[in-house]
Order: sequence, then C-alpha cells, then structure tokens
Amino acid sequence: MNSIKKVLYADDDLDDKAWVSEACKSMASPMYIDFVENGKQVLAYLANCNEDSKPAAIILDLNMPTLDGRQTLQRLKAMPEFKDIPVIIVTTSASKIDMEMCKRLGAAMYLTKPDTYTGWQQILKQLEPLVID
Repeated sequence: MNSIKKVLYADDDLDDKAWVSEACKSMASPMYIDFVENGKQVLAYLANCNEDSKPAAIILDLNMPTLDGRQTLQRLKAMPEFKDIPVIIVTTSASKIDMEMCKRLGAAMYLTKPDTYTGWQQILKQLEPLVID
C-alpha cells in the first residue's frame, strides 16, 4: 500500500492552485500538495526540510514573480541535496523553445496547463508515477 507523498507546487495563480487542490482531493490521490507562490519560496521551503521531509516532487510554473520556473529549476539542479527530486513544469506555454530549455535544465516532465477540472485530474494522474514508490 502506498503512503501519502508530499509534492511542492510553485504557482502564483490562485485559480490553478484551487483546481489542483480540488482535483487531488476528489481523486483520493496519494499526493499531498504544499503550495508556494514563486521560486524564492521554493528555495526557502527546501532550506527548512530535512531528509525525511523533502518533497517527493516539485511542480513549477514557468512564469512566476521573483524567481521564475526556469531560474528555479536551474538552481535546484545545481544543488546536490535537491538535484534528484523530480521537477515537473506545468505552464501555459506550449513553446518548443521553453520545452527544450526545461528538458535541458533537467525537468522530468513538461506539461501544458489544462483549462478544465478533468484536465487537472489527468495531469495529477501523470505525476503519480514520479511520486509514488
């Protein structure tokens, strides 16, 4: 039986966070999602984690204030203590340039944000294999 796994989600869009939270609850997903608003908060969150409290995965929006998804991804992959945490980009950008850059920087997945509740449930289902043992 799988235990609940923590996922850190960085996005400044309140509507997207509400949709993700509701989709996770309705699916009885084995993921628990902690939300922050930007990359600077991701780094602060991780600085307060020990080995047992690290998230199983990190989800980043590309377009966030303070420290965007690309900058955050690059910093995470340069830090030995966090480089093995899968980072998933979920963004409105369908740009091949953004996609290629994120893959090159070490993103595990690059997904385009859906505009439906069902779409968010599908995104969460895609993330489960990265998070669950």
